[in-house]
Order: sequence, then C-alpha cells, then structure tokens
Amino acid sequence: MRNVMVGFVAAAAFLVAITSSVFPAEWESNTAVFADITITATPGGTKIFSYTNHGFLVSDAEGDSMITCSGGGEITDAATTLKLACELTDVDGDKMYFLVERTAEDSFAAGEGRLRSSGGTGKHAGREFECTYSFTYLPKLGDMSSAPVTTRNRCKGDLPS
Repeated sequence: MRNVMVGFVAAAAFLVAITSSVFPAEWESNTAVFADITITATPGGTKIFSYTNHGFLVSDAEGDSMITCSGGGEITDAATTLKLACELTDVDGDKMYFLVERTAEDSFAAGEGRLRSSGGTGKHAGREFECTYSFTYLPKLGDMSSAPVTTRNRCKGDLPS
C-alpha cells in the first residue's frame, strides 16, 4: 500500500510539473496612455499617420510599468492598419518589449487588436506571450494636445520569472 501511495504522489507531482509548462498562464492588464498622432492626407484619400504614446500599464500578474510606444499606420475607406513597437519599464527597471498590430474595419477611435512579446531584460527575459486588446480614445481635456487612450488586454503566455 505504501509503494502505491508513493507512486501516486510521484505521478501527481510529475503531472503537475508537465501541465504547468504545457498550459500557458492567462491574465488581464490595463493601460492608460496619452497619444500624440500626426495625420497626413494623400490626394487619393488615404491618410498616413505617425503615433507615439506614454503612460502606464497596470497588472496584478506582471506588475505595474511605464509604457511608451511608437509607430504608425494607414487609414483608408476600407480599414485602419497600425504597427507599434512598445517598451515597458517596471518598478525594478527591467524592460519588456512587444509589437502591436491592428488591421480593422472599425472606427479609428475604438476597436480591437493584437500584440506579442519581442524580448525583455531581467525577469522579462525569454518571456513569450500574446494578447488581444480593446481600446477607447477618451475626450481631450481642456487645451490638452494629446489624446487619452485606455486599453484592456487579455493575455496568454509566460509570466515574469
């Protein structure tokens, strides 16, 4: 009986170790940023834009971070495309990088997109994850030149070590 119990415990521990590495973690986070967008219209109706933002990521799973992103995209009658490179710096100074991509047939001011990890330092080194996000541009306050933007992120992958 004792050998059966020891075997059962060993098998259970092995199963837990395997499943924890097979099934990625899932978590949610939120960002609040101020975006600066410059749009240039072309004669054919296409609008090309540059985009930068600065703000905060709030996450119980990953810890809180400062975030900055830059990139750009295109707005046509058919869709909006966006590509950004982002850098986050957490409270320990460790950095996390990810790429944002969005091609959508929704309005420019609200919608959804995807992001994926692209490296990191410290506890973020070697992390691999993907997220879907939904975002909303909020009304500007007073004479503010930057647009406030919030995102809600649903992620799957590796958490910080």
